[in-house]
Amino acid sequence: MPSFPITCLLDQPAPSETFIRRELDLLRQRGWPLTVRLLKGQPGALPFVWRTLPAAGRRVLLRAAGRRLREELPRAPVTAARLLRRLPQVAALLQAVQYDGTRLLHAQFAGITADLVGLAAQTADLPWSCAVHARDVFAVSPPLLYRRLRSAAAVTACSQQAANTVIACGIPSANVHVIHHGLPLAHFPFDPAREGHALFTACRLEEKKGLDTLLHACACLARRDIQFTCVIAGSGPLERDLRALAQRLSLDTAVTFTGWLTQEEIRAHLLAARAVALPSRRTADGDRDGIANILLEAMALGTPVVTTEAGAAGEVIEDRVNGRLVPPDDPDALADALEELLREEDAARVLTQAARTTIESRFDAEKNITALEAFFAQAQRK
Repeated sequence: MPSFPITCLLDQPAPSETFIRRELDLLRQRGWPLTVRLLKGQPGALPFVWRTLPAAGRRVLLRAAGRRLREELPRAPVTAARLLRRLPQVAALLQAVQYDGTRLLHAQFAGITADLVGLAAQTADLPWSCAVHARDVFAVSPPLLYRRLRSAAAVTACSQQAANTVIACGIPSANVHVIHHGLPLAHFPFDPAREGHALFTACRLEEKKGLDTLLHACACLARRDIQFTCVIAGSGPLERDLRALAQRLSLDTAVTFTGWLTQEEIRAHLLAARAVALPSRRTADGDRDGIANILLEAMALGTPVVTTEAGAAGEVIEDRVNGRLVPPDDPDALADALEELLREEDAARVLTQAARTTIESRFDAEKNITALEAFFAQAQRK
């Protein structure tokens, strides 16, 4: 497929967003001249500068920004303030794309990146697109989401739930495409052989991940005299509370918090684990998981997974077919599923075989990247 220069705007690099890095790397490997710009994080963040953008461009940008700010100030003043503060970065972005021949601007997440890319595209008379994920659509009011995405040539969602949310806010369904994040399967060889009694999870330590439920389930397993250990990788706003909860539940020796791990370390834990647990929940503001990357990696490698339907995992996992689904916020049900996987190796292996088939058919990066390439081509033509 013919390629053309694309500039992708990210807020900042995040350890949990390996799926984005993999997609960008694969696009480059396939010959796409792709430039990534950051709002935060050094080195390479866009500077806060006006002077490099020619006066004519500054006038067009200020007119476009003025119209958007007048909309946002009475409805979403925090959004308006963020837009106003980062306008100099839009100027820097515009100056950059003038020199690299960019033909499509692309925002990762429907947040401040989409706000800024939309302004830059309007100013430069370029098409733009947006990739939406989870919190950026689930925990945002529909009117604000619509104002952010209405001028996008196309939107890609990594789950059907996210796509439905975008369509429900008023974006035409013809402009919204579900494209799953794929895995480079050559790097995830299937090996369902497991020894020991380790449980594992890796995620940002935040409310929607339901890790307090996991800790209570671990306490249930301990009361049942089930042999296990549990490794929780990641960091986040609830880390201190979760560590304190583990202590109160007398799980000090059974549960280990590691902080963020490298991809190689995560893979080693997945290959050693008897099960991966991610008991996600839906929070009061509507936030929930999309299709969590750690579940896909576990399914590819041959590790059984236990999660909930609070997010979009039900689009991938069928209970007792290729994984286990339990109700959110139910430690006893989670403990039952984990105990079953710890005790019944043959049943677990049946799940992993079906899980690998699911990954190969729906989450092969080499197949899914062609859909993303077609998405970019369509967006650029609009």
